[in-house]
Amino acid sequence: MTQPAGHDDFETPTEENRHARADETDSLTSERILQTIRMSVGEQNFQHWFQKRARVQACDDHLVIYVPNPFILNWLLKRFRTPLNRAAQQLLGPSAQCRLEIDGSLMQGDHQQDDTGRTSESESQESPGEAGGDGAAPSIHSAARLTPRPAVVNDVGGRQSPDNGPANPSVNDLTPLAGRRRFRSFDSLVESDSNGMAVLAARQVASHPGQRYNPLYVFGSTGTGKTHLLEAIYTEIRRTRRNANVMYLTSEAFTNYFTSALSGRTVPSFRQRFRNVDVLLVDNIEFLDNKRATQEEFLHTIVQIIENGGQVVVTSDRHPRMLTKHREELTTRFMSGLVCRIEAPDEELCVRVVQLLAMQLNASFADDALLYVARKCKRSVREIQGALNSLDGHFALTRRKITVNVAREVLGDLARECRRLVRINDVERIICEAFGITASELRSRTRRQAIACPRALAMFLARKCTQSAYREIGLYFGGRDHSTVVAAEKRVQQWIDTGDILRLPSSCTGTTIGEVLEQLEERLMTLAS
Repeated sequence: MTQPAGHDDFETPTEENRHARADETDSLTSERILQTIRMSVGEQNFQHWFQKRARVQACDDHLVIYVPNPFILNWLLKRFRTPLNRAAQQLLGPSAQCRLEIDGSLMQGDHQQDDTGRTSESESQESPGEAGGDGAAPSIHSAARLTPRPAVVNDVGGRQSPDNGPANPSVNDLTPLAGRRRFRSFDSLVESDSNGMAVLAARQVASHPGQRYNPLYVFGSTGTGKTHLLEAIYTEIRRTRRNANVMYLTSEAFTNYFTSALSGRTVPSFRQRFRNVDVLLVDNIEFLDNKRATQEEFLHTIVQIIENGGQVVVTSDRHPRMLTKHREELTTRFMSGLVCRIEAPDEELCVRVVQLLAMQLNASFADDALLYVARKCKRSVREIQGALNSLDGHFALTRRKITVNVAREVLGDLARECRRLVRINDVERIICEAFGITASELRSRTRRQAIACPRALAMFLARKCTQSAYREIGLYFGGRDHSTVVAAEKRVQQWIDTGDILRLPSSCTGTTIGEVLEQLEERLMTLAS
C-alpha cells in the first residue's frame, strides 16, 4: 500500500514543548479547530475546501490537516499556507505550525474505515436497501457520488483507525458499531467488457453462495472496482438471506485478529468465529506476503468454510501466480476456483464515469472538458476524483465555466507537481518480487536462465516504463553496455510476439511472457499514480 504523503516545512517540536502542550491539545475539540480554520480562511473557502474534504488533528506543536489527494494538498499549500499557520498558532501557541497530509480514506468516503470485520449480526440494525453509493468512493466501474461523506472526526488526538483493526483486537471485537458504513450494491456498478466477467461471477456467487466459483478470486489494479464487487456481494446476500452469517474484512484485519489471538491465547475462539461463517469476503489478500503463519491459518480457514458449504471471495492487485511470497498451497487453492481479472477501462467507460461524478459537483463543465478528464485519467477513479475536485475548486474561486483550456491548465500544473516517475530501482524491486530473486543476483554476471530471463524482462520494462537511456539501464544492471540492453529488448519483444510461455521455477510458470509483463507493468504504473 502507498503510504500517506505528507508536507511539513517545520522543525519537529522539542520534548519540552511536547510535554508543555499535552494538556492543551487534549482539551481541543475538532469543532474548535474547524471554527478557528473557518475564521482564518473565510466562510466560502472553508465550506468548499475543509468542511467536507478534510479532517483535523492537533498533535504536539502541529495542527495536522488531512486531505484526500495530492491535488488538494498542493492547492491548499499555495492558497492558504499563511492563514493555516495563523490558525495553528491561535490554537497551540506562537511556535505552532500547520502540516498537510494525505489520507486516502477521505477520498473513499468511509470505504476503509471499517476493515475490522463485519458480520451479519452487526448488520441486523441496518437496512440493506441503504447499501450502495453512499459509502466508499466509487470505483472506476461505479456510478456512486463523487463527494464523499465527511470522515468522522473525534476530539483531538485523532480518530480511531479501524483500517488496521483495533490496537488490541479480540474475537469479541469482530462486531463493529452498526451504521458506521453503508455497503454499495450491484445497482451502482457501471459494467463494461473490462469488468463483465467479474461482475457476472459476483452475481452468481451472491445468488448461489457456495455452489459455483469457490473460491472466487478477483484481481486488478487499484481503483478498478474490486472492493465495490465485494460490497455488492455482501449487500445482495444480506438482502436475500437475512440469516446468513456473512463476514467482510481485509487481509490486514485478519492478520491483526489472528496475531491478537495468538498473543492472547484465544486461537480456538478465533477459529470458531472465522471458520463457521457462511460467506467470507476478504479484500487485498496481497497483504499476507511473507506472513507464513497467517497464510497457513487463512488456508485452513477457507478450506474449512468451503468444505462446510460456505463461500469464499478474495480480491488482490495481482494474479495468484504473482503472489510469489505466498505459500504454494494457498495460491493453488485460489486457482482451483474461478480467477477473474478486471482490466483497465476503455475511454467510453471513463467518459460515462466522469459524467456521472461531475453531476454531483457545483461546477459547470463543458463537454470537451469532461472528455479531456476522461482521456487524461484512465487508471482509477481516484485519479478522476482528484482532477474533478481540482476543477471544482477552480470554479468555486473564479465562477467561470470549466472549458477544456481551463482543464488543461489546472490539471497540467498540478500533475507536474504531483507526478511520481517510475525509476529503474522500482523495476528491479517488482522483478525480484515476482521471480523470488535478489537484486544482487539480477545484477550479477551469471547467465543461468533463472536469472538471465528476469534480467531481460527488467531491461525491457526499464526501457518502456522509465525515462532511462540504454546506457544507464545497462550500467544499473551489472555494468553492461547499451548493446546488451538493445538485444534484451528485442529478445523479449520476440517472446511476446510468438506467445512464449514462461518456464521458470516460480509461481509465474505456465503464463505467457506477455501476460506476465502486462501484470508487472500495471504494478509499476500504480507507483506513478
